[in-house]
Amino acid sequence: VMYRLTRYRQHNLPIDSPGFYVYIKSENGAVWSPGFRPCEVKLDSWQAVHQPGVTSFHAEYDGVKAALTFLVSQTDDVLIWKLDLNSTDGRARKLDVYAYTEFSQLSWKNEDLYGYYDRLQLKTWYDENASCINYLFHSGNYPAGHEVPLAFFAGSEPVVSYSGNRNTFIGNYGSEAMPKGVCADRLLNDTISCGEPAAALHNQVVLNADGSTKELCFYLGAQQDPINNLEECENSRNAVLDKLRCAGETSRQLSKVQQWWEHHLSALQCEIPDAAGMRQINTFSVMNSVVTGRYSRSLNIDAPGVRGVGFRDTCQDMLAICYRDPAWAIDTLKFLMSLQYADGHALHMAYRHEWFEPATSVHCDDHLWLVYLVYAILAETGDLSLLEEPVPYYGEEKQTATVWQHLQKALDFTSGNLGRHGLPIILRSDWNDIIGKFNQRGEGESVFAGQQYVYALRQMIELAQATGRDASELQSRLATMEKAILENAWDGKWWRRAFDDNGDAVGSDKCKFGKIFLNTQSWALISATGTTEQNTQAMQSAEAQLATDIGLKLLNPSFAGWNSEEGKTPVGYGAGCGENGAIFCHSNTWAVIAQALLGNGEKAWKYFSQLIPHNIISKIGIDCYKAEPYAWVSNIVGPENTQFGWGNVSQISGTAPWMDVAATQYILGIRPQLDGLLISPCAPEQWTEFSIRRRYRGCDLQIKIKQSGNGGTVKTFTIDGKPAALDSNGKAKVPAELTHNATKLVIDIALG
Repeated sequence: VMYRLTRYRQHNLPIDSPGFYVYIKSENGAVWSPGFRPCEVKLDSWQAVHQPGVTSFHAEYDGVKAALTFLVSQTDDVLIWKLDLNSTDGRARKLDVYAYTEFSQLSWKNEDLYGYYDRLQLKTWYDENASCINYLFHSGNYPAGHEVPLAFFAGSEPVVSYSGNRNTFIGNYGSEAMPKGVCADRLLNDTISCGEPAAALHNQVVLNADGSTKELCFYLGAQQDPINNLEECENSRNAVLDKLRCAGETSRQLSKVQQWWEHHLSALQCEIPDAAGMRQINTFSVMNSVVTGRYSRSLNIDAPGVRGVGFRDTCQDMLAICYRDPAWAIDTLKFLMSLQYADGHALHMAYRHEWFEPATSVHCDDHLWLVYLVYAILAETGDLSLLEEPVPYYGEEKQTATVWQHLQKALDFTSGNLGRHGLPIILRSDWNDIIGKFNQRGEGESVFAGQQYVYALRQMIELAQATGRDASELQSRLATMEKAILENAWDGKWWRRAFDDNGDAVGSDKCKFGKIFLNTQSWALISATGTTEQNTQAMQSAEAQLATDIGLKLLNPSFAGWNSEEGKTPVGYGAGCGENGAIFCHSNTWAVIAQALLGNGEKAWKYFSQLIPHNIISKIGIDCYKAEPYAWVSNIVGPENTQFGWGNVSQISGTAPWMDVAATQYILGIRPQLDGLLISPCAPEQWTEFSIRRRYRGCDLQIKIKQSGNGGTVKTFTIDGKPAALDSNGKAKVPAELTHNATKLVIDIALG
């Protein structure tokens, strides 16, 4: 929401504009862009490369090769644009290069509503000494304590001309595809005291006939608090620019970005006999999980940035961060716990900026996700003292409780809000927002939330036992909730989803719409509720009724929609859209886990692999999928809709962390627990040999797995060449004490 330096028109046509644009103008007047947009000139060759922390475009046109690379500095608040140019046809060239970006009014929401007025409260100016354009939005609409930044745009080369005015750069009736400023010989060297702010820098470049590379860099950055300390702010800006303009500094900045990402990437790497799957697990899932962890659900190409930090969303996002950066996960946990009320429930959505008013709707599941996050952190670090750390309740900063007490309160809230079947009352909703429509009078119940409560209780019992606490009350609650689920939720071939205000089952064979929901089938296994026979049958029913060629639907049949004759139609979503029968990829992750828990390695990998963006695009085409080939999406429009196959809401989806968990902990089987690292893979039979490198509690584990036949049973298990004991379940586990005393362990496991 806050501090967007550059403008992005969320629903603009053509889409994805404006951006960070570079225009290259040849001596004959031809203008093209190495990023393809905005000029859209047909290039001789073009390639986009997306890597952790770095995106680059490689293009060639009329004998000139260009490579445009973007990266964010690890030391300063600067986006670096690196442009490499060279002649490829043996001719010397003289080129004009224009770098352009359009400034925003910092707050997308305010700009959309009040931008016509707030554009009178800004200015751009050019600093000759620093050779940079500056931008300041000095609107009084920003409250005290939220100082606006000084934005700046500069380059590494001498500036021939410049503009700080979007209107003169683009020109009357002009466009970003061919701005009037680029068509002219020079920019106007104009700035504004009100209006539409932008920054355009014009350089001239001579390319040698020998093909040697000419490097230009541009720097889009910010400095804090110019209103109160402009001189100090400008001095800091100058120091940053002086450093960035030093020879070799861009390469050093690139190296720092790569090192930062290497820390996250190196936490787990695998070698498996599936190239697309290995790339997704080793690289793209990591990138996607880190981005999701940073931004919750607030900002991506689909979301304008008006949402805050989703409570349940962020709890889930951190599950993929725990083993990459435990400190980050712990910091986020404490922030989330500070959004929990003293009665145990939590804010559904909040903001780190106090001047936003948080939403206060009460959901029946938000608080339960805290338990899973705490367990994941402690299973990774082994530091149980976290349970004793004090954290305040929301709105009662002076009333603190330990982490353990916060978790207890979460369980208390669920146990204190049960309905006629002994299941959690839905309240506003559970994970699936449409379920709230079955609770208009406050008597609807969620089977899914009951399963989540069981899972949370199992983890709390384990935490209690590990810390010497009495677990008898927790065990009693567990038995009571399991009994309620077993007596009320089984529909004969699958698990029901909920009960409405009248006590009628939702997700039953008797229903006209929404006969079966995916989540309760998978979470029966995750929560270890029900018999093996029931859960096997439930997943078979899910496969039979929910499967498509590109994933499992969330429910079937989809509700008919707003004009349905069905009185209980829960949403305005069209059939196959969103939570009304889409292929909800987030929900598919739990189906992957469920199949792994059943020992079905082939099915588990099928469910995972069929949702890899590269695989979907290979099957249905990019024009149908319409999403990036590397980032998980939240959902895909289902087959009951004419837009079947359209991938929605990429990058910031809960699909990302849960796909990471599903692949690494259940398919590869590298699952951290309080007393050590369980190694229990459930992979396809044709994976006769695969390996994983995993960082765990400061120890580098190099794990090699061989399997024959329908694996699962451990035939041999060695650590550093010595036979190792199996755990009480006959599984291979690396005891925590071994990782405390070693920096590296070599583990070999044979399954058969």
